[in-house]
Amino acid sequence: MYKNILLGVDTQLKNEKALKEVSKLAGEGTVVTILNSISEQDAQASIKSGVHIDALTERRSKALEPTRKALEDYGIDYQEIIVRGNAKEKLLKQANSGKYDIVVLSNRKAEDKKKFVLGSVSHKVAKRAHIPVLIVK
Repeated sequence: MYKNILLGVDTQLKNEKALKEVSKLAGEGTVVTILNSISEQDAQASIKSGVHIDALTERRSKALEPTRKALEDYGIDYQEIIVRGNAKEKLLKQANSGKYDIVVLSNRKAEDKKKFVLGSVSHKVAKRAHIPVLIVK
C-alpha cells in the first residue's frame, strides 16, 4: 500500500471512480494530498468580476467537499492544497517533489468520450512524473 498519495482533482469532473481506486491503494497511515489548481484564466476572470482570489479559493475548497467526505468515509487521512497556476505544471511539481509515492488522476477526455484517449493534463503528468501515475477513466 502507498503511504503518500497525490490526488489531482478537477472540481468539474466526477471523481468517484478515482476515489474508489485511492481507497484500494491506501493502507493504515496513508495520507492523500488533494491538489486543485486555479488556472490563471479563472483567476483573472474572477478578479475582473470583482471576486478576490481568496474568495475563489474558498469556493474551490467548498467544491472539494464531496472529495473530502468520500475520503473520510473510506477512513483515509487527507490534506488539501489549492494552488494558482497551470494544472499540468503544478501537478508535476508536486509529483516530482519526492513527497509522494503515486499520483492518481481522473481522465477528463475519457469521461467526455473524445477521440483522444488521454487529456492533456493526464498525458503530460504520465509522461513526465518520476513516480507511478494511475489514470482512472
